[in-house]
Amino acid sequence: MNIHSITQFTLRKATRPLMVTLASIALAVVANASDAPCPKLKAANEGFYSALNTMFTGKIDPMLALWSHGKDVAYLGPDGLFLSGWNSVKADWHKQAAMKLGGKAVPTNVRYFMAPGSGIAVVQDIEQITTDKGQKLSIRATNVYRMEGRDWKMVSHHTDKLPSVLK
Repeated sequence: MNIHSITQFTLRKATRPLMVTLASIALAVVANASDAPCPKLKAANEGFYSALNTMFTGKIDPMLALWSHGKDVAYLGPDGLFLSGWNSVKADWHKQAAMKLGGKAVPTNVRYFMAPGSGIAVVQDIEQITTDKGQKLSIRATNVYRMEGRDWKMVSHHTDKLPSVLK
C-alpha cells in the first residue's frame, strides 16, 4: 500500500460519519418540505424581502439586522460574485444601498425546508422583480437561515445571475 492509498483510505474513513450526518439531514429536509413553515421562519423570510425592498431605497439597517454576523455567511448575488464572511457581505449590501436602485422584489412559489433539531432552514423561491423603470424580471433564489438564540438569521442568499448587472 503506497502513501496515496493510505491517504485516500484515511480520508474516506474520517469523512464517513460526516457524510452519514449530511445524508441524514438531507433526507430530513426533503421529508419536511412545506408550503406552510413555522411562523418565525416565514416571518424571517418575509422580513428579508421587506429589508431588500427597503434597501432598494437606500436604507440599509433592516438588511443588516436580519443577517447573522458570522464569518461563515455567504452572498451569491445577481452580479455573479461569491462573497463570504460578514464583513464582505455587509460591504456589498452597503454598496447596493448607496445605488438606490428602486424597484421591488416579491417572492413567489415559496418552499420551506427544515431539518428538525438542526437549527437550519432553507427557503427557495422565485423573485419577481420590477425595476424602477418598470422592467419585469424573474430569478430563482435560495435563502438559508440558522437559528441564533430565538431568531432565524440569514446565513446565505443565492440568486441566479442577471446579465444586466454582470460587468
